[in-house]
Amino acid sequence: MKKVNILIVILAIALVAVSCETYDDYDENRLTTVGFVTLTKNLSVPEGGSKTDSVKVFVSDLSNVARTFSVITVEPDTLPTAPENYTFESTVTIPANTREVMFGVTAIDNSIDDTRRYFRIAIKPEPNIVSGGRSQIGVKN
Repeated sequence: MKKVNILIVILAIALVAVSCETYDDYDENRLTTVGFVTLTKNLSVPEGGSKTDSVKVFVSDLSNVARTFSVITVEPDTLPTAPENYTFESTVTIPANTREVMFGVTAIDNSIDDTRRYFRIAIKPEPNIVSGGRSQIGVKN
């Protein structure tokens, strides 16, 4: 019986200690991270034609209003293609109460060859916005 009393006291102390937890260390001014979840995508373009596909964009926090972020090109690691071989919208909008959205990219066969095949896109960093994952798009015939 003595052991049961000790267990009850320990349980009561644990409940009191847990119930006093606060979130004083929560940073309300934390940065929002926005980036591409689809890190690589290959588009096979018909000779002289174009092809559109989507890559997924993710934002680290929810908002009760729609947010728009700028999309920029970033130099790929290897074999950069000419800007005439691709197009995409300059912004991506994340609807209210959503953390993911699909973003369209289009490859166009203007001068695609095997020595220049890639372009890379990223979210433009801004105050309170951190650019997350980048997406590298391969284009080929």
